[in-house]
Amino acid sequence: MTQQRIPIKIVVGVIALLIVIAGVVVVFLPGGEEPVPERTAQDELKALAVEIAAQIDGDAFAALKPGDETTPEFIAIRDQLAAFRDANPGVIYIYTMRKVGNATEYIVDADYGTGDGVAIGYTYQPTEEDTEFLAGFEEPSAEPYYIGEWGDVVYMATSGYAPIKDASGAVVGLVGVDVGSVITEDMLKALATDAAAQIDGDALAALKPGDETTPEFTAIRDRLVAFRDENPGVLYVYTMRKINDTVEYIVDADYETGDTPAIGSIYQPTEDDSELLAGFAGPFAESELSTEEWDNATATIISGYAPVKDSTGAIVGIVGVDMGSSVAH
Repeated sequence: MTQQRIPIKIVVGVIALLIVIAGVVVVFLPGGEEPVPERTAQDELKALAVEIAAQIDGDAFAALKPGDETTPEFIAIRDQLAAFRDANPGVIYIYTMRKVGNATEYIVDADYGTGDGVAIGYTYQPTEEDTEFLAGFEEPSAEPYYIGEWGDVVYMATSGYAPIKDASGAVVGLVGVDVGSVITEDMLKALATDAAAQIDGDALAALKPGDETTPEFTAIRDRLVAFRDENPGVLYVYTMRKINDTVEYIVDADYETGDTPAIGSIYQPTEDDSELLAGFAGPFAESELSTEEWDNATATIISGYAPVKDSTGAIVGIVGVDMGSSVAH
């Protein structure tokens, strides 16, 4: 349900996008046995939703009505949801809902009474984008990805759903599980600062066009690639420096692996690049989501920047770190 957090956080302009999950990893077993498909991330999320749905007392759940938020039955289910979240790192939100006519309503929200969780009966009107959410009332389903923002916080999650059944086996509602992360501007600044500290500033400052095959360039590029691999969610990491009124790329983690710039490729800052330019003076981040196009993909990203310094402490460039998700055309 791509907009489920909008009424709670009063978020404007939540961006919903689906990641195309290409293929299924196949594991070949020894001895000539048939290959076994490995479960995808969506399969894992469905299994997680099924697990918590099976733990919920469907009869008690079905009987809940507005005003029952202080009853032992409500509290027991809420505490169960909260405990499940605590026991499963990566789960950032968990809740239950049921159908009411053509709409749906929240029943037990794990955050009720401790944050901005909603009370029983809070209505959500499904849209045409909510096919996976509505399917979850019948069988386990999952939505690959959605992103939302409010203030200086960006919320990224994958959602899984599973039906809740009463003692007779009738479906009485749905449990929703969001797995993902919450990213703040301070977190992005810290991430960019960490990346910048790992770069040899003296080597970076000495690089010039044509040095793409040198050990110095390769060492920095490999360090950027390793940093991306070590930090899930990082899509792109690169370095730049100022040249008069422009900036130029130096080392790009994707150099020679995609459509990426070589040393000296110019980028002319615009009035929208205040955060990038501020990164030359100190760690900076932009929490506003932006959509970029490259190759055959669209990426929705947030960016952090931090200065790279040489051995004397002089700023010789910046490192840029983009986090988010991409979808192939």
